[in-house]
Amino acid sequence: MNKVSQVVLGSILTFASAGVLADDHEMFAGDMDPAEPMSVQAQICNLNDGVSLSDYNKVTEEYKKWAKKNDAEVALFRQFPMMTHNNPNNRYPADFVEFLVTDFENAGTSWDKWMTTKTGQKLAAEWGDVGTCHIKMGALFTQWADVEAINTDNDRIVTWNWCTRRDGVTHDDLNKAHAAFIEENPDGLGNIGWFTLYPNIGGADAAGEFAHIVVYPDMAGLMEHQEWFAKGGWRGRMDYYQMADCTGEAVMTEQVLGRPGA
Repeated sequence: MNKVSQVVLGSILTFASAGVLADDHEMFAGDMDPAEPMSVQAQICNLNDGVSLSDYNKVTEEYKKWAKKNDAEVALFRQFPMMTHNNPNNRYPADFVEFLVTDFENAGTSWDKWMTTKTGQKLAAEWGDVGTCHIKMGALFTQWADVEAINTDNDRIVTWNWCTRRDGVTHDDLNKAHAAFIEENPDGLGNIGWFTLYPNIGGADAAGEFAHIVVYPDMAGLMEHQEWFAKGGWRGRMDYYQMADCTGEAVMTEQVLGRPGA
């Protein structure tokens, strides 16, 4: 996932946790089940020379029309770096990162339509004219979510924290720690979602085995979490870091560009 993976590869009115969902739990847009893993496609993008974001957005809108017409709609998000681990001597390597989230079946059939139809290939060429994007894929798991908020909030703040298990620590050990945290904080801590991402395709340079992605509705929500951290939450964080070696959080802004059926 090249250097960008170090900071990116960051979404009960009825609260949902994958481990404790009732049979009639709410669904994400596009009838995606929070209790099931989801396919996530990351597009690490730079605008081509002379191309504005407005130019790029025109192609994005054409893609959304194509996806709707071809029964290939996905949840589409775009993130911009805000507070990252980069600095003037190590600049952020992308203008933005896009995420296409859907179920695995739709991801596969949508790709087939994209690669085998004349309209899909025409759009692919137009996309290449406005941006240079490197595509990665992984699996996304919902740890906890306010489903209604995730389905309706369009401008939000997302933190990313890449982690790798320490020697002797199993995935089951981490799952127990995650479940315990949810039990202790059933209403969240200023956030509307907490997900874990496991890179799978194109992820050789990922900054960890997996990433914690925490979604906030706004900066006020993020600061609520920061206050919790400052007033003792750091102790639990340090305990977790005994189990996993993590990069620490980076912050992105996120725009929801489209949802299935919208």
